[in-house]
Amino acid sequence: MILSDNETKVDLLNNEAIAKTIVSLVRESKDQPISIGIHGDWGAGKSSILEMVEDEMKKSASDSGEKYSCIRFNGWRHQGFEDSKVALMSSIVSELEKKEKLGSKAGEILKKLWKNINWMSIAKTTGKAALGIATGTAPITLLSSAMDVLKATVTTKEGINGAIDSIGAYLKESKITEDTSSNKEFAEFEENFAKLLEDANIDKLVVLIDDLDRCLPDVAINTLEAVRLFVFTEKTAFVIAADESMIRYAVKKHFPDAISENKINAGDTFANRYLEKLIQIPFRIPALGEVEAGIYIMLLMVGSVLSDENTNYQKLREEGLSRIRKPWNVKSLTVDDVKGILGTDYEKSSNEVLIATQICHLLAQNTDGNPRKIKRFINMLLLRYEIAQNRGFGDELELAILAKMMLAEHYETDFYKSLPEHLDSEGKWSEIPEILVDIKAMIEEQEIIEKERWYDINKIWKWLCSEPEIADKDLRPYYYACKEKIDYFSGTSYKNDLAEIVDLLFRDEMVIAGRTDELKNLTNQEAEQVFEVVVQKIMERGQFDAKPKGMDGLILLVQNKIELRKNLVGFIDAIPADKAGVWIIHGWDKAIPRDCDERKELNQYYDKLKDSGTLIVRNALKNMRGE
Repeated sequence: MILSDNETKVDLLNNEAIAKTIVSLVRESKDQPISIGIHGDWGAGKSSILEMVEDEMKKSASDSGEKYSCIRFNGWRHQGFEDSKVALMSSIVSELEKKEKLGSKAGEILKKLWKNINWMSIAKTTGKAALGIATGTAPITLLSSAMDVLKATVTTKEGINGAIDSIGAYLKESKITEDTSSNKEFAEFEENFAKLLEDANIDKLVVLIDDLDRCLPDVAINTLEAVRLFVFTEKTAFVIAADESMIRYAVKKHFPDAISENKINAGDTFANRYLEKLIQIPFRIPALGEVEAGIYIMLLMVGSVLSDENTNYQKLREEGLSRIRKPWNVKSLTVDDVKGILGTDYEKSSNEVLIATQICHLLAQNTDGNPRKIKRFINMLLLRYEIAQNRGFGDELELAILAKMMLAEHYETDFYKSLPEHLDSEGKWSEIPEILVDIKAMIEEQEIIEKERWYDINKIWKWLCSEPEIADKDLRPYYYACKEKIDYFSGTSYKNDLAEIVDLLFRDEMVIAGRTDELKNLTNQEAEQVFEVVVQKIMERGQFDAKPKGMDGLILLVQNKIELRKNLVGFIDAIPADKAGVWIIHGWDKAIPRDCDERKELNQYYDKLKDSGTLIVRNALKNMRGE
């Protein structure tokens, strides 16, 4: 039960209002180009709003009879391309070619467009500025430079001749020697692009640009420069999702010497003007207030067990959103509220409702109203619980108490680290009754006895008084489920040499293989500590479409410490089947041999992949098993 961190059309934050407003602005702009910015911190929900915009555009087109074409462009995924400007243009033209039913003239127009793009790409390869500013350099000179580069890099005579012939053919076919100005390529591209939209009967092309704030500064700026080329093209709209502060930083890094007329560094002013000129209408996603965040947590937790299509869950979502829509008078979703709305479905999610009720207050206070931070905490909670189940001590844990202890771990770290030293031989915190008396007196504004404490009562009293109670609970299993760098009950901090081992396991497989003696010499307790820290780091990154960094290190660790086989299988089983890439189905033989007992558990996970894995994983499994 892992909450998806991907963008979604299911609105739990009332962000659909922003999406609908954006679509309305795009429609009202008619033929005029428009650029719209969606700004918010990391994890605020920008990608989900883009998803909602695309969905709303489809509905709007269906209602109005107008033809809108939505194209997604992820700057982060394309930042490996040599020129992000060319990547954006190529992506837009390519997607139009794939998605739209083009008219009779489209073939010739597309041919011209690709020639324009190819020319820009060649000019970039030769190190000349074909984009950004017009250089006026003759194409024949640029291509001559390209030939010199090819002669220096292509080793065979046939290769050189073939490359030169190709460039010569391109010169002849595109006739670019007729005009030596690269401005002509820009002008021709804009003209040909406008013709393509007209030929396809597209009333508005809407380009949704995401993850620009994740890109390196130069990539972000180059992509924005490409957008600027389109801003002068009719029938286009650009919706750019990015953290404003990151884009400002990119502008300042790209133009470090921007100065005012008084010769004073004007980085901030220049960055603001740059954004204002490029993005005509900015939207800023508001942070969630405490009660709003509590409603969001409740909807997330219930949604982890009830499907989006469940009628009663849809009613709960609508009730939650109706409350969020009135932030000046917002009321929390109580257990009774949820029970009444869910009806017969309440029992399926009663445990999740209880957990949401118990953690929402403190979690909302400590996540700055950021949806992704909230999801990450909940996912880590569920993950740790599942790993504990697979490792055989899940029965010793109550999920609600685990959540409470993790809140202390995340937000009162010093207190959390010191608490084990004050537990009795049964793992109980015997000071709690005395502390509760002091808290009661403090709340009632009575005078309390001043005494030296190892904790700050002002920082922990809300946490301690929140449900569930922990006065009579053995807290040792919870520390064991959460332990990473510290063995809280041996009094020994996580050793420096173990930290080095953890770092080693994230390096190249060949480097690790050369130091296997260090893995073999670990005690079983040390090996398990290292294993848990590496697993934690991998899970925090949450990316499983490609083999995560550190996975090869885990395999080599388990290969040399076979006592960890069960731990490894438990970790694998905790990876969401629908998020794992093809890497998940092979490479385990050295760590989990085919003849060991743990292999049966691994095969059970393969069966889970067979039902719930991605299409490419399911097909790969069939081929692997010869089905």
